[in-house]
Amino acid sequence: MKPDVADSPTHRQGGAERATLAAEMHDLYDGRGDSERLLAAFRAAALYVPFAEDDAMCSGETDGIRWLYAFTSATELERFARARVEAGTDPGWASGRIRYWTVLGSRLLDVAVPAAVTEARIPTGVAVDVGGVRPLLLPPVSGIVPGPVAVDLVDQNL
Repeated sequence: MKPDVADSPTHRQGGAERATLAAEMHDLYDGRGDSERLLAAFRAAALYVPFAEDDAMCSGETDGIRWLYAFTSATELERFARARVEAGTDPGWASGRIRYWTVLGSRLLDVAVPAAVTEARIPTGVAVDVGGVRPLLLPPVSGIVPGPVAVDLVDQNL
């Protein structure tokens, strides 16, 4: 399998920031995590975001929450894609070609999440390195996603 970058303005950016995010995720799992540093590292990183054949961002839904998939490395993206192909749930990756963009974490939270909520009408968060050894879920709550789409502020938005 080979990740294949689509025309993405951040394609060659963010390597150091992705490494910082991966280190923050490692610290979280080792009990030394800091939520503010972790969120800042996520927002600064240019993450690998896979797309299906129909140009939709790859996502999954669990317990009424939609999760947009993002990855800290091509290796993590490949691991995820292989598992999807083996499970028979791939979005057109059986050919071995995985289309992705690199997207800043801040754009995922501030633009993609609200757009996904508008489209699907369900709470949306971001799943980082899902299926990997140390995944990270950024749930749709205030302080992570914009207030109008944060589930803990829903009563205040009515």
